[in-house]
Amino acid sequence: MFLLIISVTIQAFFSPGGGIRDAIIKELSMAGKKIDVAMYILTDRELSNALALAVEKGVKVRVMMDGEKSDEIRYSKHRFLEGKGIEVRLDETHLSKVGKHQGIMHNKFSIIDSNVLITGSYNWTHSAENLNDENILIVRGSKQITKEYQRKFNSMWARSAPLELKKVPTLDPYNISLLRKHVGEWVVVVGTPSNWNISRGGHLFLDFGRSKDAFTFLMWKEGVEELKEKGFDFEILNNAVVELEGKLIDHEKYGLEIVTDNSDAIKIK
Repeated sequence: MFLLIISVTIQAFFSPGGGIRDAIIKELSMAGKKIDVAMYILTDRELSNALALAVEKGVKVRVMMDGEKSDEIRYSKHRFLEGKGIEVRLDETHLSKVGKHQGIMHNKFSIIDSNVLITGSYNWTHSAENLNDENILIVRGSKQITKEYQRKFNSMWARSAPLELKKVPTLDPYNISLLRKHVGEWVVVVGTPSNWNISRGGHLFLDFGRSKDAFTFLMWKEGVEELKEKGFDFEILNNAVVELEGKLIDHEKYGLEIVTDNSDAIKIK
């Protein structure tokens, strides 16, 4: 007679200061075949990079996010992830139980290799890691529980929209009136900067005009350091046509801007 022993383990982690991000990265790094993520808000650089690394190792990664929140938050990683070969979908179709009001995709869970479940209150964000009281459970070896979560993920995935269906307008950085019509949207801006510099703090600024209404592109130092690691030639910015991507905002003090930490947000045309 053979006796099958199934080992189920559950670990609890809390934030801030409880190692949630490191625990998630560890699990993602051990993925062998697939990772499915349903996340209301996803802005964390390190977790996004961990997903990108998994893809490089041949792991199939699918990420679903709430569509409204992804468009609202300028540091959302949905387009960064898509650029890394991850299939991304946005859910904007969920209705409340009575069917009259649109709800939100508020889940925060991940399934790894149909064997590991990560779930809890923790969005994959800087605030969840460093500011908020949050929690996750990491459940290993429970086929029944992971199967239920996988069933829910698949049903939400089926109703959500592929990211490529969301059209991103391409804009002239010197056409201020047109830019203003797209404030609050994810856009692509194509043009030659009138000036650029890297500040003492290590941030990259690309200016398109000198008036207070002129458009500016700002990349935080984290993205600049990644560009340096890639061997990006900053001097080419003196004459080059650049393609910039991000959420267009109208800052009350600094005016029209794209602000990003994503090194992939700038390309030379």
